[in-house]
Amino acid sequence: MNLLPRSCGLSLLCAGLLAASGHALADGFTPQKTLESVFELEGNAPWSSPYDGSLTFSALGSKFATANGHGYRNELKIGKNNRRPIEQTHEHFAATITPTLSNGAKTIVAQYHVDGLETILKVYVQDTEDRGLLDGKDNNGVFDIVVKILGTDGVDAPTALGTIRSGESFDLDIRFDNGVATASAKTAANGSIRTAATRIKGDKRNIYFKFGDYLQALDPATNGFTSSPAKWDEYYRLHHVNSDSIRFTRTIFERE
Repeated sequence: MNLLPRSCGLSLLCAGLLAASGHALADGFTPQKTLESVFELEGNAPWSSPYDGSLTFSALGSKFATANGHGYRNELKIGKNNRRPIEQTHEHFAATITPTLSNGAKTIVAQYHVDGLETILKVYVQDTEDRGLLDGKDNNGVFDIVVKILGTDGVDAPTALGTIRSGESFDLDIRFDNGVATASAKTAANGSIRTAATRIKGDKRNIYFKFGDYLQALDPATNGFTSSPAKWDEYYRLHHVNSDSIRFTRTIFERE
């Protein structure tokens, strides 16, 4: 796959994208200019300089807040003009990810979002209590990697993909093809784990991919969701979540 739209033809723009795609294969990562032509930035610029396929995100460093968010974020998201419906989305994302996080932190490093508020795929890195995961214990320095995919039954089903500690790396691979999603991770502790191919619940709206650091927070008084940055700050303070960095290397994004 590459970053050429299906209606590309032989225009100068498409010729440029074709050259960029070939460059990505040669260097082992997607060029910055190609990513910038597809994605919009939320928060601080993550690019390495010179760009070598590495991006570093920090939600606490950016403190970027959205109206319906549940914590600060620093992400790249596909721009509105580049979004497609589920059945027309054929995309592949891969990277080596190195989270450096405080014990007890929980962040989303990649997700597919529907135009609106719903999500259909989310990849978490979390040191929080969650039964059924490989560790699932709160605040012990072991971070579960878990993906949740919304199937046709409407269930946001989780799959445990491995465990790491802060500063350790894992390989992430996500494929979305004509309404069917798969995700896999490779960790030193657990090897390679892949989800079953999951057909996504149908939706006629456009969808879009995001990746980076979306640091989760709750209302410290009720432990429920809140869109108040002041309450996020208090939640982070009470849970000693005071540093975060999510580094992506060998970053590849391809689409047909």
